[in-house]
Amino acid sequence: MNRKLQNNLKLSTTLIFAFISFSSVGQTHTEKQIESVFKNLVLAYGNSKAAPKLAYFKKEAIKTTPALYTTSPQPTILVDGKFYDLCISFGKDSTNALAVVLSHELAHYYNDHTFCADFAFVVRKNNAELAQKLKMVSKSDKISRETQADYQGFFYAAIAGYNPFDCYDKTIDAIYKLYQLPESNPGYPSKAERKQMANAVKQKTSELYVAFKKSIQLKEEKKYEEAIKLLEKINTYFPSRENFNNLGVIKTLSALDLKVLTLEEHKYPKRFLYPLELDNSSRLNQNGTRGAEADQLKMIQLLKAAQKDFEKAISLDPNYYKAYVNLACVFDLLDNPEAAIGKIKELSKEQQNTNEAKRILAIAYYHADNENKAAEIWKEIE
Repeated sequence: MNRKLQNNLKLSTTLIFAFISFSSVGQTHTEKQIESVFKNLVLAYGNSKAAPKLAYFKKEAIKTTPALYTTSPQPTILVDGKFYDLCISFGKDSTNALAVVLSHELAHYYNDHTFCADFAFVVRKNNAELAQKLKMVSKSDKISRETQADYQGFFYAAIAGYNPFDCYDKTIDAIYKLYQLPESNPGYPSKAERKQMANAVKQKTSELYVAFKKSIQLKEEKKYEEAIKLLEKINTYFPSRENFNNLGVIKTLSALDLKVLTLEEHKYPKRFLYPLELDNSSRLNQNGTRGAEADQLKMIQLLKAAQKDFEKAISLDPNYYKAYVNLACVFDLLDNPEAAIGKIKELSKEQQNTNEAKRILAIAYYHADNENKAAEIWKEIE
């Protein structure tokens, strides 16, 4: 978006970040609403990067921008309450408009687009040194970063449950009008260029979001190969911990379809239900012809691929609990229950006490020939 608009947007983002560190005590209705949208977006991005501080403009301050991002003395986003009022004026699209701005700025933040801290329209007057540095960034580079922020901003806003596609143009128009932003500024995309860029991105992003929803449907229908192809395509555009985790889950479920239950698993199917499965009834009905050498080879290939996906999800967010549990399931299915136990032990005590973590621990202990420990855990969760 226009640089000043970016500032506005970025400001919003930081604001929200600040909200996370602030106590909810004494928050206004506006602050709570912004924080709610912000938290949903952060969850959708699934990034471990610490959030900047969130703050608001002082009431007596003269606001010329909806939001302002500053990196000194610490990353901080300032938000103007008038910006939220603007969003409210959109009625049913109020949270969608807010999500458009916040998600775009989150994309800049997570991609380390530091030049976006400019907000030239405001900073230019107060920070000549920064303004001069920003002038040296080519317009094509700015457009490239804006386009990337649009791609991710639209997609993750949609993943978070908002509809950013239909309200974008009117949000831009309203911000330019309210803050009296110039429609063109030397060295930056003009308002018309910004909208043209975003509209081209919206079409592609919308298609990918439809593909994402389709992959979930295919998973439920157990059409795993089709779901995997869609998610792999999406991941080339939007790699995130959730997307890698989802990809790993589908590959693991596909592998489980090739695994025949043992006699003990037939006897106690619920005990040996891996935490990423809804049920294992389909495997209960399998006969002994499954598990042939070709099936076993394919199962191992799928599990190895799933392992890489879960490890990638964890690398993106070392605190991503779901990926640890799912990776532990894969280790156990690869006949390495000790690694499964070790992976769960990496979690916090609170996370280890969840039913999902306990369930895979019990299965792994059983396969590690510690039946007493397994029985003890099963007794706890049953």
